[in-house]
Amino acid sequence: MINWNRRRWAAVAAVAASGAAAAYYVYDRWGKLQEARASLQELEARDGKAPSSIEPATVAPASPRNPASEPEPTSAATIQQDADRHLVTHFESVQAISTTTTTPSLLPMLLQSLTRNTDHKPLLELLRQGGMAAVEKYAAWEEIKVLTFTRAVAASWMVSLLDLMNRVQLNILGRHLYLQSNILDARHPQHSGLGSREQPLQMTQRAQELFLAYAHYCGERGVEPLIPIVKQAVTDAVSNIELTTKLGADQVLQMFSDAHKRVAPELSRLGFEVFLLPSPEHRQVWHSAARFPDNGALQPGALGGLDDDAIDGLLTEVRQIIGSAKFGVALKAAVQESAKVAADELHNEMKGEEKPLAKLCPRVAELANKLLQRDDNECVSRFANLPEIQRLSATVYSCGPVLHEGHCSRHTWTTASGRTKACPF
Repeated sequence: MINWNRRRWAAVAAVAASGAAAAYYVYDRWGKLQEARASLQELEARDGKAPSSIEPATVAPASPRNPASEPEPTSAATIQQDADRHLVTHFESVQAISTTTTTPSLLPMLLQSLTRNTDHKPLLELLRQGGMAAVEKYAAWEEIKVLTFTRAVAASWMVSLLDLMNRVQLNILGRHLYLQSNILDARHPQHSGLGSREQPLQMTQRAQELFLAYAHYCGERGVEPLIPIVKQAVTDAVSNIELTTKLGADQVLQMFSDAHKRVAPELSRLGFEVFLLPSPEHRQVWHSAARFPDNGALQPGALGGLDDDAIDGLLTEVRQIIGSAKFGVALKAAVQESAKVAADELHNEMKGEEKPLAKLCPRVAELANKLLQRDDNECVSRFANLPEIQRLSATVYSCGPVLHEGHCSRHTWTTASGRTKACPF
């Protein structure tokens, strides 16, 4: 059950998404250039001339003007360049909000969920109380060893999954909100120039909020199916290392690496969706568990047919993207980067010393706190600068789903009229 202000988070995310703007070809067709044509035609009509046809990259010559008395009209090419710069600015803005606001706000919930599933402190308390047989003590310490490494390795995967899921959602929603506000409004009632695949989804505020609430699933429920996989991988990687063995930072990190190598193929086999979204048959259960405050916020069972269709469309796109090769590449880069953050922290802590593994276990568990801390999270900051994540975000933001046929292929896509467009990113 969600026990914090989800609507407040959704409002911040929605502002970011709506400001994100979206497909470059929409700017070409309906954006600034459209306004430029109207402005130039108005200027010509004011001069007593009939409006002329304006090509996208040229402007028909206007009647002679006195440069000293009034400025020359802005060319359509300049307007297009301004639109492109505006698009890039908005793209950078939504990524910054994802990095500094929305993802960090979800990390405390993720840390709580991870702690519930990997808490080794009750076992430490039993050991402190004494009275345990030797075989029981050994078993308790072995479990502590596995739990502490499971906690750290799982944190590395979960912070990566959560960050990417949040970025995918914000960029998808931003594109659809831009299309909705710029095409499905009174200025363009016919939409005759758009192909069926380019038509935007129509979304109410309620539908937007519920879609964004799916970002909470990773932190609330996604840990549960991940822990058994990581725990088995950790057991295989560390079972032959005795608790009395003295280890340096590099040896501990090698244990991390061995566990990560065992986790990756299993997650790929299952698919990442199981950690990020409820299954279709459990979607209604997720809706019912979501608590929203009053003020007309979504209540269980309050969805209308239009909202349901919009959410289905958005979630279909999310599933396509998180099942794509580009998402897998970005996730691999993120996990590797989070492992580097853990390595830096461990090296700084140990300063070249070697300690028995039993004494290192609590320190290993603390690495999860570093990876999932809300304020100044180094993982999330580094993710924003990874080329693989930047490419994924730019593709989703500017070109639509990376897997839709006829659209984005690397850095180009095909418009409804058959023209090939270059992605501005």
